[in-house]
Amino acid sequence: CEDMVDVRRLKMLQMVQLFKCEDDALQAVEWLSELLDALLKTHVRLGDESQETRTMLDKHKKFVDVAQSTYDYGRQLLQATVVLCQSLRCTTRSSGDTLPRLNRVWKQFTVTADERQQRLELALNFHTIAERVLQQERVEVESLDEVDSSGRTLLDRLALPIIFPDGSEQFFGTPSDTAATAEGVRERLLLIEERRLQLQEARLLNNEEDEEEAVNGLEGRLDVIGEELSEKEEQDEEEKETEHQDEDLERATQDC
Repeated sequence: CEDMVDVRRLKMLQMVQLFKCEDDALQAVEWLSELLDALLKTHVRLGDESQETRTMLDKHKKFVDVAQSTYDYGRQLLQATVVLCQSLRCTTRSSGDTLPRLNRVWKQFTVTADERQQRLELALNFHTIAERVLQQERVEVESLDEVDSSGRTLLDRLALPIIFPDGSEQFFGTPSDTAATAEGVRERLLLIEERRLQLQEARLLNNEEDEEEAVNGLEGRLDVIGEELSEKEEQDEEEKETEHQDEDLERATQDC
């Protein structure tokens, strides 16, 4: 009887442990769902400059590590429930529901986290090259085009939804959140456009100065040519006068 009581007590402890694992596995699913919800609703901003974006990217990676730990914890609990069920020769209450829920939420989280990271990386690249160009005193058109292309790519990416494995779609935050994020990108693009206009004005000014120099050079050349022609005419007149004097002298000599 004592042995049967011990066995019974052990089975009851295993049952308690099984129920605890099931409840904790369900809690892990809830935690992962909350992390996904927070990622979609609150992790919207991309930073207004490169350092802020880099900090947000580091925080995002830590956030993903927390979610990965939560998912692994849920998987371990579900594996423990399988072992306990085999030992107790019973069926777990959540074996057919919790694991699919956990995997579904995790897939949605990974897709969202990857999209978030790619957007942060695009924003970091945009802010980095934009800051470099804006700090330069002399800038080339190619650099401005690179910043503009990077900014346009980022804006196009912000307008796209997240597509989950089951085909459903979701956006980061509200439309106003997305608009606020895009506004920061557009402000920097406006600064780049101002630099482009300044560069065009400088080039036009240089072209005008070159044209003025060319005109002045041409006028100077014409003046030189005019002086040469005047000297040539004077020489011709002097030669003609000399010829006339020689003819007069020759006539006077013949008359004598």
